[in-house]
Amino acid sequence: MEWSPVCKKYVAGALKTTLNWQAPGRDQIANFWLKQLTATHKHIAALFNKLIEEAQILEWLMAGVTFLIPKNKNTENPKNYRPVTCLPTIYKLITSIISRRMQKYMDDENLMPKEKKGCCSGSIICKDHLLISKAILRDCKCRKKNLCMAWIDYQRAFNRVPHSWIIKSQELIGINNKVMSFTKKVTSYQSIRMCLHAENKLIETRHKNTMWNI
Repeated sequence: MEWSPVCKKYVAGALKTTLNWQAPGRDQIANFWLKQLTATHKHIAALFNKLIEEAQILEWLMAGVTFLIPKNKNTENPKNYRPVTCLPTIYKLITSIISRRMQKYMDDENLMPKEKKGCCSGSIICKDHLLISKAILRDCKCRKKNLCMAWIDYQRAFNRVPHSWIIKSQELIGINNKVMSFTKKVTSYQSIRMCLHAENKLIETRHKNTMWNI
């Protein structure tokens, strides 16, 4: 995989797919303002190039805020909370650009099987699989064929994958060394601030160097 410097065109392209008022992280920067302030795009691109090429990691870049939202009134049981993590807008922007580059590389080299709908950009995962299953069932019913079908649902499949496996997978498919160095830095340091609103009080706990997929 070859790497070319990030320019303002890539920054603008990544911002087009974002929601204007999506909840920001600790940087408190909404996507709307980054879209409107186009004069900042070249400076953001220069910052991204420095971070990727020199593998520099800013502490605030991986600092997320996790809000524990209660699912029901039984707030004494920890399993009744739904954690929602808000990451910095700049972090989501740079990872989006890197993801687009990696996706293009895998598409050009035909490295991703077409059956992997969940990892293909531009696909509507659930609808695609439902339509495929419907077509198979209709064909078997019309032609009176025998059919054995099974569905496998992995519980929490994504956030249980160790980061070491992700790095190894990037090595196997030939991801650029600069991108891999940046990925290693990102996964080696992650800071999470957990916020729980209970009885009108804000309770905060901090976790650093975690292996959580945030």
